Amino acid sequence: MLWLVVVEWIARAILLLLVGLSFWSITIIIDRRRYFKNLNLPDGDVKKNIRNKQFTFKEHHFYSDMLSEMATFKTSDQIDKAFDAIAVEKKKELEKGLPILATLGSTTPFVGLLGTILGIIVSFGELSQGTGSTNSVMFSLAEALILTAVGLIVAIPAVVAYNFYGRKVKSVISEAASLKDLYIAYKD
Repeated sequence: MLWLVVVEWIARAILLLLVGLSFWSITIIIDRRRYFKNLNLPDGDVKKNIRNKQFTFKEHHFYSDMLSEMATFKTSDQIDKAFDAIAVEKKKELEKGLPILATLGSTTPFVGLLGTILGIIVSFGELSQGTGSTNSVMFSLAEALILTAVGLIVAIPAVVAYNFYGRKVKSVISEAASLKDLYIAYKD
């Protein structure tokens, strides 16, 4: 029957979709790895400079760039507001691609499950027509279960990377807020 062929091709299209989503996920993971690896974060020198009231930052890194932007403001209220605006801007840069990883991590198992269901429908369709041998039915069932596995193979690294880089973002922003508070305390 024609509907069995259509359902079978839809299941195969889902497999191709999952493979494409896997490449997209890997691309984002590699991009974030490179970004955070190249994110120039200082050691304790910035805090030491702030405590010594040296508010000029010679080296360029994530925190000194933020502090340099805030240095133009005089009052602690202005610095606080400037930091909030800068932090929102920087957070977007830090979180680039993470919502996609979260979406892939939560939806690809269901896409794989949909493919599995369609594959099982094909198997039962072959059985009901009496056209499929035991081997062909078993093959189509195995092909269907592979779709669930591929969905999980896409989802698991995406979720792990999302959680890992999400913690890094929180850590960087938290450290920036700490430096801002220290800056305000020593500037006044």
